[in-house]
Amino acid sequence: MPPVYEYEAVSRGGERISGRIEAERSSTVARQLKESGFYITSIKEVQEKKELGNLFQSTGRVKTRDLTIFSHQFAAMIDAGISLIDALNILYEETEHPKLKEVIRQIQEDIETGSGLSDAMAKHPKVFPELYCQLVRAGETGGVLNTVLNQLAEHYERQDEINGKVKSALYYPITILVVAVLVVIFLVVKIVPTFVGMFASFGSDLPLPTRILIGLSDFLQRYWWVLFLIVGGLVTAFYAYRKTPDGEYQLDKLLLKIPVIGNMMRKVFLSRFASTLAILLGSGVDLITSLSIVEDVVGNKVYANALVEARGQVREGISFSRPLADSPEFPSMVVQMVKIGEESGNLEMMLRKISTFYDREVENAVEGSISLIEPVMIVFLAGVVGFIVISIVLPMFEMYQQF
Repeated sequence: MPPVYEYEAVSRGGERISGRIEAERSSTVARQLKESGFYITSIKEVQEKKELGNLFQSTGRVKTRDLTIFSHQFAAMIDAGISLIDALNILYEETEHPKLKEVIRQIQEDIETGSGLSDAMAKHPKVFPELYCQLVRAGETGGVLNTVLNQLAEHYERQDEINGKVKSALYYPITILVVAVLVVIFLVVKIVPTFVGMFASFGSDLPLPTRILIGLSDFLQRYWWVLFLIVGGLVTAFYAYRKTPDGEYQLDKLLLKIPVIGNMMRKVFLSRFASTLAILLGSGVDLITSLSIVEDVVGNKVYANALVEARGQVREGISFSRPLADSPEFPSMVVQMVKIGEESGNLEMMLRKISTFYDREVENAVEGSISLIEPVMIVFLAGVVGFIVISIVLPMFEMYQQF
């Protein structure tokens, strides 16, 4: 069954009318109304009630990978000379992500009623971030929309690749830690109690490690729900604190101080800063506007605050490299390359070189962090399992010595 569209229009005599029409596309509705001599003021699709499963799908987050694929496809169609409306219609038919599909339809409808592409995209900030909208606006103004879309696709593809490598480095120790905790809980709750009766019949005082292990086993068996409450409370408190401005800043600051991980994340943020600023400047967006966008994109409040300070000084006429030099978050190499870029009038190229450099540094940091984390996790697991084994074996040795 075709979708239903609600419309509002004005007749030739100035009378305002509204109604509903079934049609395959909103463009069909617009054509029918124009042929009848009406001036269209709005057309929107009537959203039917959705099943619960579809409701969850439609609210799914549009990921960086989805934007990359969308941008590549969009650019290819613009390159081929396909009109904007037809390109969006094809994208609507081909896109599988339900949320993105819905947004594409709404963008198409907004364009048909006179909106620009960037303005239509700006109505959906959860799908198209400000960076995307600003670059599309620059592409529309300069008549190079296909070039901008290709740049966006390459930018998001590179960011997605870096994020994937960083996640692989972070997920590895977290996975090992979770497995270790589950194994310890299993041993303490299921295995240790089988030895408790034998230890009780021993008669003499048990070694301290054994008493600690038995106490932990009793606590987990009787008050396991307390452990869940504590963990749940800590997680809730963490996310609540994270949502406060001071909490976000302090946690981001703490992240940068974590051994190994902090150094890797600094390189990620510097790469993100340089690549995003380069693509904005290369598309004709002014430096002050670009910095305001990069503040939201960089992903760390410490770096965002440093860029806010830099933007304020640039607005006062100070060179961009000076506030970067005053901030401890930007290495001297970055400051010097930015300074050279300003003096030579080729800041965009220098920022791209910085981004390329830190992209390679991130790859090396990921490999290095994994090589360092592996032995640490092995030692940690060996220590935990060793403690449990010693706690069980020690009283057995004492029993053997008495006989």
